Amino acid sequence: MELKLVQERLKKDYDHIRRKLLNSGEYGLTNVERDELGELSAYDNHPADIASEVWEREKDVGLRDRDKLQLQAIERALSAIYQGTYGVCQSCGTQIPQERLEALPIAVLCKVCQEQDEAQHPNRDWPVEEEFLYPGYARTNLDNTTNVEFDGEDSWQAVARYNERPDYPFDPDLGELDDNEGIVEETDAISNEMYKRKG
Repeated sequence: MELKLVQERLKKDYDHIRRKLLNSGEYGLTNVERDELGELSAYDNHPADIASEVWEREKDVGLRDRDKLQLQAIERALSAIYQGTYGVCQSCGTQIPQERLEALPIAVLCKVCQEQDEAQHPNRDWPVEEEFLYPGYARTNLDNTTNVEFDGEDSWQAVARYNERPDYPFDPDLGELDDNEGIVEETDAISNEMYKRKG
């Protein structure tokens, strides 16, 4: 594979991604969120009222970040071409196979070094702000100690019990203890079947 062709391909990809970012206003992130919502303020709204908008905004952030990382990878590959080190692994110094470069022209590591790098820096499936939660309830489980306070495992058990239905024995003196499933207020239980049949 000729370096000139690789360089042209990388520059073409770079220009395409740059244009996409500029034309979309970085996926709409340059717009003020208030303008997109049509609201003067989001403070008085319940978060669920703007859940779709929040999801769209997060998606746009993800798309922008993906494109920026792609631009950085292309810049690294172009820099390697200019320095005359393109096709040489930046970690171990061995030649990167031609097939790998044809499939992934931005590759700056050989397959072995890439796998080692990914093993050392695993891609987490949760956001970075949730790293403090690792390793889950194990860090706050105090059952095997002399500590008797309410710990992480106890909080999980309390949450798990929340949706359990009580198993009342039938006692005619207690009256009906059935919860109104599926309704919040008594008026929610009023049926509109009568109106559906008329229409």
